[in-house]
Amino acid sequence: MATPRIRPATPADEQQIARICLLTGADGGDAAGRFSDDTALADVFALPYLHGPSCFAWVVDISGQARGYVVAAADTHAFQQWFSNEWWPARGPAHAVKTEDDAWLLPAAADPTRCLSDAVADYPAHLHIDLLPELQGAGWGRRLIDTLMAQLAEQGVEGVHLVVPRANTRAQEFYPKVGFARIGEDGENITFARSTAHSANPS
Repeated sequence: MATPRIRPATPADEQQIARICLLTGADGGDAAGRFSDDTALADVFALPYLHGPSCFAWVVDISGQARGYVVAAADTHAFQQWFSNEWWPARGPAHAVKTEDDAWLLPAAADPTRCLSDAVADYPAHLHIDLLPELQGAGWGRRLIDTLMAQLAEQGVEGVHLVVPRANTRAQEFYPKVGFARIGEDGENITFARSTAHSANPS
């Protein structure tokens, strides 16, 4: 296998990023077939970050193909406004509620407050990260996080947060290892956050 490298994402990566999102979208496992179409997840959780305001996207590249990514919005409020007013009105009509998973995903995407949790005040950025199995456990997740954190710090962003479903136990183990702290939880999700001033990398 060619040596992986991290680089900024480009529009040419959209199809592969969407595929990674799908193949890791069931709490880290393959979500293919769980929605009425296989593009719905990426239209909510991945592809907007290639186009939206204050957004950053990096990929792990192997032989010119993305095999993992981290995407983020530095200003969650601005991102949510853009997503609700521009992105989802253009993309949402292409998706229909036909499965049990559509029934939670699509209404959530249409919620104009979806990204605006209590964490935004202290950690104004938010992120999503996914790696195909071939890259998991080899340090590429940490490298992606470190790359993103450096960029956020350069932009003067104070911190970043993310929400993890309780069912995704591997993610709950990963984030504390790369400097994130658990700052909130409810019956379904756990919120993790990290300040951009954090420089330690606990193992």
